Amino acid sequence: MSAAPGPTNDGFTMIGRPPVQANLVLIVILSGILGGVLGWITGSVIDGIFDIARTALIVIPVFFVITAGICLSYLRTAFRPVGVDVGRGTALLRGETIPLRSIVSGELLTRNPAATTPALSLRLTTDTGARARIIVNGGWLRSLPTSDLVPLVALIAGSGIPDDTGQDPLDVGRERISRSLAGKGSDVMIGRRGFIADCIAATESTGDVKLLEAVVQAAGPLGRSIRDEAMRAAQGAVEDVVRAHQDIAPAAPEASNPTPLVPPAPQYGSVVADEDEATAVDDDDTDDDRFRRPDDPARLAAEQIGDRVHLDKLGDRNGALGNRDTERANRDAERGDGDLERVDRDAERVGPDDGRELPSWIPPQDRARVRSWLADDDEVVHLQPIPETVGARTLRKVCDRILIGLAGIGLLAIFGAAIAEGVIDSLLPSDANALVAVAVVGSALLAFVAWIVGGIARAREIHVAQRFSLEWLERRGPEQRRRGLPPVLLQHFLGPIPASRLFAAGAYFGTCVGGVGVLAGALLSIDPEELGATGPIMLGVSLVLTAVGTVLFVVRWRRVKRQRALAIELGGERLAYLGNL
Repeated sequence: MSAAPGPTNDGFTMIGRPPVQANLVLIVILSGILGGVLGWITGSVIDGIFDIARTALIVIPVFFVITAGICLSYLRTAFRPVGVDVGRGTALLRGETIPLRSIVSGELLTRNPAATTPALSLRLTTDTGARARIIVNGGWLRSLPTSDLVPLVALIAGSGIPDDTGQDPLDVGRERISRSLAGKGSDVMIGRRGFIADCIAATESTGDVKLLEAVVQAAGPLGRSIRDEAMRAAQGAVEDVVRAHQDIAPAAPEASNPTPLVPPAPQYGSVVADEDEATAVDDDDTDDDRFRRPDDPARLAAEQIGDRVHLDKLGDRNGALGNRDTERANRDAERGDGDLERVDRDAERVGPDDGRELPSWIPPQDRARVRSWLADDDEVVHLQPIPETVGARTLRKVCDRILIGLAGIGLLAIFGAAIAEGVIDSLLPSDANALVAVAVVGSALLAFVAWIVGGIARAREIHVAQRFSLEWLERRGPEQRRRGLPPVLLQHFLGPIPASRLFAAGAYFGTCVGGVGVLAGALLSIDPEELGATGPIMLGVSLVLTAVGTVLFVVRWRRVKRQRALAIELGGERLAYLGNL
């Protein structure tokens, strides 16, 4: 990765390429597809109404130009060029030259959190209210090159953005998790020190020494201070581990058994085996981010949570360029001994000789906390699935398989009848069509029953799992509530609500059937002399169905919101910590 500065413009080092130029090919392709589809549909409609031949050949280019123009105009307006001139202490924002110190705030904007790589941009605001945005992770658009971290860090280091935003990182994490669960983006204020620390950490992960030195140099004294603190903390952590292992004296071999005792290799999770059986240890899983065993249910559950909240567990720095590590340490020192006592309690739970390998980027002040979370995982690793839910879970799986089988029977009956009618029509019995209709309708009715029973079983499974998780948390006391539920148990609150399938079925049935019935009842009520009270009765019943369906939609949505809020609360500081990565 090159550490060379980006392109220059009148002495300014530009940050990122202009979005219009960087994404021109993508814009042309997408505009061509969208313009072709819309143009063909519009041309066909015009040709059918006015009988004008080859209208699509004229309409398609028009739609292409309109679509491309809208995309280009948006990118050009939303993402104006941003540059920095460290020598003169000025910045280029929205085509104007301003002092660096006039940039007083910055926000990280996360959009489309449901995507695999959410779009992330940095919005800068000056003391006059002028704003400019820089694409950090573009999603579909081109992201910021890693080499452009050098001018970006220089811009932030010389700006008037406060070192600390004054926000609690855990509160920020809870807000981000909550909005992500709701499918909404988030706006997170950045602190100068925390943002530069994250940029340095992101540069370290590339392994480019020259780029790292360039980023630290661009940050000036603040960057060197952050770098020195990180190196001292890392050195202290290494010394603590070495000292802890030196304090453990090796066991002397017994006289009757001359074979010395060999300490076991570090484990990545709990290994359960019979006392009489020798257990072979597989220690090949050394991937930095995969610090749990591949078959560990706790790790798998944590990944499921990461997929649901669209924030990867302990390893995805997509939204990490914010106020986190150093700011949290400073804030802990300001608050006093309360948080330090919590860290000590977490460290006592796991001990200094815990053998787990953690990702290297986890700050030393957070390692005891993370190891404490993993110790919680080890205590519930056998609860996947929860024993009390096995019966409902089995019934749900049986119903799902019955659904698949009945769908296959219905399709086989339809396609089989169609093929037989064309090949051996003369040999088919006279009631063949009736038999096919019975098979299709019967399969559909049985499938509906299986779907309802499966929904009831699923509701029972979720309800029992949630009740078990709450009881487990209640037994563990306030310290466990502070740390939060382990992923194996928390996942039951991040999925669908109990009876979600039944609520959805009733809501859709009521609104759809009721809506059609309202129209039919209104039409039948026009001539009451011939149809009597049929129209008004149908209209009244349909209105009731529509109202019931609407109420079910509202009730379901309110329960979803309550469960999301409960999940954030039960997740404790662990889920909040993940949300602020």
